[in-house]
Amino acid sequence: MTHAASILVIPLGPGDPDLLTLKAAEALQGGAGALIFRTGKHPVASWLQARGIIFESLDAYYERFDDFDQMHASMARELWDRAKQVHVRFAVMDPETDGAVRELKKKCPPGSKLEVLPGVSLRETLLSSLPTETDNSDSLQYYSASSFLSLSWHPDIPLLITELDSPLLAGDVALKLSELYSDSQEVFFFPPDRKSRRKALSIPLFQLASQKAYDHTAAVWVPGLDFLHRDRFTMEDLSKIVSRLRAPDGCPWDRIQTHNSLRPYMVEEAWEAVNAIDAEDSDHLADELGDVLFQVFIHASIGESFDEFTLTDVVSLICQKMIRRHPHVFGTVRQDSAQSVSDGWEKLKREETGSKTAGESLEDVSQSLPSLKYSIKVYKKLAQLPALRRAPKEIAEEIRALSEDLIRGESFSPEAMSCLLLKCTELCYREDQDAEILLHQGVEKLKHRYRKAEEQILHEGRNPEALTIQELMSYIKE
Repeated sequence: MTHAASILVIPLGPGDPDLLTLKAAEALQGGAGALIFRTGKHPVASWLQARGIIFESLDAYYERFDDFDQMHASMARELWDRAKQVHVRFAVMDPETDGAVRELKKKCPPGSKLEVLPGVSLRETLLSSLPTETDNSDSLQYYSASSFLSLSWHPDIPLLITELDSPLLAGDVALKLSELYSDSQEVFFFPPDRKSRRKALSIPLFQLASQKAYDHTAAVWVPGLDFLHRDRFTMEDLSKIVSRLRAPDGCPWDRIQTHNSLRPYMVEEAWEAVNAIDAEDSDHLADELGDVLFQVFIHASIGESFDEFTLTDVVSLICQKMIRRHPHVFGTVRQDSAQSVSDGWEKLKREETGSKTAGESLEDVSQSLPSLKYSIKVYKKLAQLPALRRAPKEIAEEIRALSEDLIRGESFSPEAMSCLLLKCTELCYREDQDAEILLHQGVEKLKHRYRKAEEQILHEGRNPEALTIQELMSYIKE
């Protein structure tokens, strides 16, 4: 017979049964329904067994699941299913950090009741054992080890991680911490202990997974470090650095910058990132992408100072756009090819801007783009018309005809030259190649070829300026 599901969460505390609250002890020893321990390895479990109290445990879940998030979700589903049949008392060490309790709250069915009793948390026990100068509990981040692995954290705020119940789990925690901390960073490890007063061992981070013992009472405390004392950083650190640079007592150059004054740097940094891609240099690319990212952050800082927009606005607008323009990913539209996605993208852009025809959509192309980019964008808009999706060979024939006309003519008019450039750009577009990048690469290749030729000419004791075109070209090799 089903009834309104109800679950009572009972805090077991750090381990010592003497630290159980009176309400928690009463709930464990009396009351109707099923008593379920998250793990039968908690010291209170043996304390109950000595009193003849029967309970179940969810220890089998640790063998069934490799992913803690999936394990916690499965625990919550089973507990709510049981609660439909009988009142459930669920005993955990610390409800504040327990992932299964978090899932119980998220999956609480309508009309059901979830009550969490107060108790002594492991946090108070551990923090009271830290050296006085390290206790920053007012701004502490507090997670179980399994929860920490799937969450983000702020490295400038102290961190307490509990329930390090195995070397493997401790190693996973150390690996995640090493994303922002050095391997030699001092941390305080709390070995397994049921006492209310714990001993904290000062160890380097890399030793976290090589301690003598682990169980659900083991924990680690990590100090908070600001960005000046770390070699690894977060987006929030970059935001703070930019704010500091543009503060009244910051950098005089950064303070006076505007969107317009930074315009050339945005283009320059983007091109340097493209060059790193061309060079297939991943380290250089990471460095140049950082320069591009700095441009985004400083423009956002300038925008905020003039009440134009904030970094949150920038992030929100691009997230909204990506969700809106990918209905085949975030919605119900089905698109199976890159071409259908590209066509759908253009259609969505026209809907957003209110452009009803291909001609109207041409006005959406920014005139501030470099000429080659500008022409490619225009061709992309015109390609919405099937009649203008011409074969590359057809365009190449027109280029040859234009070249022959120029050769036969007595002058190379701007109109004819412009038409030839446009045709070359159209050919690049139809071949899905970027004319801007191709020309840039071509110029770099020309520079390299001439420099090599000049070195050879000078090595032979000749003057490059005295050579005929035939002689010069004999040195400039492909």
